Amino acid sequence: MEPGPARDRRSSKSGSYAFAGSTWTTTSRLSRICRPSQSVWLSSLAYPESFHPSFRSRPRRFSLPTLPQLPEPQLLRLRPTSLRTQDISHLLTGVFRNLYTAEVFGDDVSTNLIKARGSEDDVHEEFVDELQQIRKLYKQRLDEFEMLERHIIQANARAIAEKERATHQAKVQALEPNIKMPPVKTIFRWCVDNKLLQKHHLICPDDYYSDPVPFCSAPKGSCEPGYLKLTFSCEQHATPKKEWAKKPAAPPCRELPRRPEDESDYTMDSLAWDSCLKAKGRTTETAKKASPPRNKSWMDHLPMPQRRLERLLLAKMENRTCFLRNPRFFPPNTPRGGKSLIFPPRKPEGEFQSGELSPADVPVFIANPPVIFFTDYEIGSVYEMVISLQNTTSTSRYLRVIPPATPYFSLGLGMFPGDSGMVAPGMICQYTVQFFPDCLGDFDDFIVVETQSAHPLLIPLQARRPPPVLTLPPVLDCGYCLVGEMKVSTFLCKNVGFSAAKFCVIPKKTWPPTSFRAVKISGFVEQPPFGIMPSVFELAPGQEILMEVWFLPTSFGKAEQTFVMACDNCQIKELVTSGMGQLVALELVYISGEKSQPEPGELTDLTAQHFIRFEPENLQSTARKQLLIRNATHVELAFHWQIMVPNLQALMPGETYSPDRIKSYPDRETAFAMTPERGTLNPFADHEFILSFSPHQLKDFHSVFQMVIEDVPELEGFNLETPCYTANDVIVLEVEVKGSAEPFQILLEPYALIIPGENYIGLNVKKDFRMWNNSRSRIRYMWGKICDCHIIEVEPCMGTIAASEVEDFELKFTGGVPGPTSQDLLCEIKDSPWPVVLHIEATFKGPALVISVSALQFGLLRLGHKATKCIRIQNTSPLSAAWLLKESSVCLEERQEGVSPFDIEPSSGEVHPLGECRVSVTLEARQAQCLQTVLVLEVVNGPWSYLPVYAEVQEPYVYLQSSRVVVSNLYLGVPTKADITLINGTLLPTRFHWGKLLGHQASFCKAKVSPRRGIVGPGEEFQLILELTAHTQRDPAFSCAEARRTQESGQGGL
Repeated sequence: MEPGPARDRRSSKSGSYAFAGSTWTTTSRLSRICRPSQSVWLSSLAYPESFHPSFRSRPRRFSLPTLPQLPEPQLLRLRPTSLRTQDISHLLTGVFRNLYTAEVFGDDVSTNLIKARGSEDDVHEEFVDELQQIRKLYKQRLDEFEMLERHIIQANARAIAEKERATHQAKVQALEPNIKMPPVKTIFRWCVDNKLLQKHHLICPDDYYSDPVPFCSAPKGSCEPGYLKLTFSCEQHATPKKEWAKKPAAPPCRELPRRPEDESDYTMDSLAWDSCLKAKGRTTETAKKASPPRNKSWMDHLPMPQRRLERLLLAKMENRTCFLRNPRFFPPNTPRGGKSLIFPPRKPEGEFQSGELSPADVPVFIANPPVIFFTDYEIGSVYEMVISLQNTTSTSRYLRVIPPATPYFSLGLGMFPGDSGMVAPGMICQYTVQFFPDCLGDFDDFIVVETQSAHPLLIPLQARRPPPVLTLPPVLDCGYCLVGEMKVSTFLCKNVGFSAAKFCVIPKKTWPPTSFRAVKISGFVEQPPFGIMPSVFELAPGQEILMEVWFLPTSFGKAEQTFVMACDNCQIKELVTSGMGQLVALELVYISGEKSQPEPGELTDLTAQHFIRFEPENLQSTARKQLLIRNATHVELAFHWQIMVPNLQALMPGETYSPDRIKSYPDRETAFAMTPERGTLNPFADHEFILSFSPHQLKDFHSVFQMVIEDVPELEGFNLETPCYTANDVIVLEVEVKGSAEPFQILLEPYALIIPGENYIGLNVKKDFRMWNNSRSRIRYMWGKICDCHIIEVEPCMGTIAASEVEDFELKFTGGVPGPTSQDLLCEIKDSPWPVVLHIEATFKGPALVISVSALQFGLLRLGHKATKCIRIQNTSPLSAAWLLKESSVCLEERQEGVSPFDIEPSSGEVHPLGECRVSVTLEARQAQCLQTVLVLEVVNGPWSYLPVYAEVQEPYVYLQSSRVVVSNLYLGVPTKADITLINGTLLPTRFHWGKLLGHQASFCKAKVSPRRGIVGPGEEFQLILELTAHTQRDPAFSCAEARRTQESGQGGL
């Protein structure tokens, strides 16, 4: 059974282990680490971060906690038999079971899963995401591990180098003990980055060093190792008590010289710092006193001071037997040798300074020039150069010169300053070196000068002709070329060197030639499928030439040939010509929109590889599809499109078409177009094409687009100098396209506008409506306009409406004539055969004028008089009203009058909106009558009004109640009175006055009426008194007349 802790270590989401935060390292990686500091670091990787407490918080060594002993799980893998093996796979198998034994995801599987992501399965996508995160974390931990390992290895290497340096310093001081102990304290703590180790939870030197860090760097110098220092007890046993207080004198023997490398270039740690300071204060005598003697048997007989005195005596005895030798047999700058005239001697203290030469390395002779160098030589010439050898010591010296070993250099006899062949101090001897070149190549040799020095003097002999430097690349890449086509590539070859040279290009298969004379010098070298021209040329410094490489591939794939370029300075260079043969290959990789498939039973073109169907479109509208065509070759291809009529043929299942039935006819009535129509396909690139469909008729369209590659070569014979190939146009891609046209679908909402009520003419009535474009494409509309008697227009009058969109419009209807009207407004749709009709119905009215009185009453008028009445005409509409007031012509015809008795002022005019005006109507009584007529108020574009007029025209009429007065008793000369009654027979007040007597007897009497004049009211009976006086006695008879004030209305008499 699987133990419980193993289940707890798994994550519930991703299924990874709880130890995923640790870095797991394979055995091969761990096997390379053998140092203790690194083994401690690696051991920390085997535990999670919770097992690493802070090392700074604990002063003592960390001990692992005691874990409770768990029952051993059932083993699924055998335990290894060896007790020293590090294999723990059986433990991992028992804990993790299938998670450990199952097949792991390697790098290839993980990479493929991540690259092929995009599945519709959400669980798989989540798994791939977690796998990618785990791989990223795994790589990050591996990088950290490599960085830590490299850092620790470098720190350990620096510590080992310091250790070796200190050990070598101890050997120089001849203090090598028999006991092998560490010479100095390790400086590993100063070479490693403690913070970096603590960051990754590793043990660092700060965890086991408790001494403080010094504030300044330790001084450089030689320090005595700690194990060589005498202890207190050792000093007591090795030194007598009587000599303890004495300071031993310095021995006269010569001390060993110190070497420059004894100086420390590194800084010791804090523990070695104190010991170095103490050791530096001691003298060399004290250090020698502490060193053990070479002969151990003396330790039992002589004390150390006695041994020192004995050695001093032996040295004095040896000095008596030493004789002086010739200084020339000693190296310069030595106590017995001569001094060097160039290099100063070392200091008397014997300290070896940096930059000084040891006595054995001090040169005796120096050569001038130090290197014999020949340049700019030619074949067959002899070149000479003189070399001088100068004695740089203070003693005369002999020398021996060994000539060159090659036959190209020779050495002449030497010229010495004396006859003995010895060179005095500072003097020179000369030798002549000759050079005999047989080619323009490089020559190397040397001359050996043997002197009394420990090292011979070597004088190099070199012959270097500046080689030509060509800018020609080592690989002449001709690029890509179609099979059967020739491509000529030019390469600039310039000599940027300092010497002229001749070059020859030869195929490698014929190199080396038996004789250069047999090499074909024709200016052209051929090695199919490549050729190079020119094959022989010469370039001076700074001169350049264009080299042509002809490439004529015969098969698909990479072609490579090697040529050898030989120079006249015996140098060769390989030129590799390469190229790729290409075949025409195009691929339609993308078509925008939904994938098109032919309907079952639908006839399609026999040779087309692709099928594209457009959705039904409106006339003159354009639908586009994007096509991506990939040029799978690395060569530019010139192309053009041609539109052909499809070859439609019904085939039975399994039946193939016959090529004889394929006919090619251009489609002249196509509605399809391809952009760009022609051009060049760039090498190995995707090119975008726009396939557009713009129907111009209501029908179905069916065409085939053929992409034609121009001038595709076809090789007929292979010869680089005279290639034979033909170029033809090849159809490489056929795309079948179909589409249909449909009329525009336009809907008006509402389809008819009925304007309610009555509207005033001249005022703009607005009404909103909408137009829906249910078509598949954008429409362009333009509304018409009516301007005959009414003005009808739409805003906006023109524009566009996108597919499946709606546009709001506003109808402006201005009435010109009152009354109901019905109109049809047309909207022209571009490229549509039928317009859109909007039906409109409305009723209009003109301005309305109201007369202030319902009837015009003139009343009773006297004949011949005039009466005036005023009326008000009020405009109750918002329009200006033009009016005309006159008597009805019908009434005039009934009275049989041609001229109206009415005088109207003003008789016409215009009333502002909601305004009024006053009109005076004057009636002239021309005849007595009872007048009943009508005045007509005519309103332009408005309803007429009718005003009745009433008038009674009368003339005065007065009569006597009795037209005869009989006076019975009349006396001559006596006035006699009689009563008479005057009656007014009309409703008009009438003025009267009595006139004189009339008749033939008027002169015989006198009559007087009282009152003589006056006014008789309407229908009144007026009493008058007639006083008659007769002047004769016969019966008189007379008459009187009556008149009105203003005009005569009648007469009467008695």
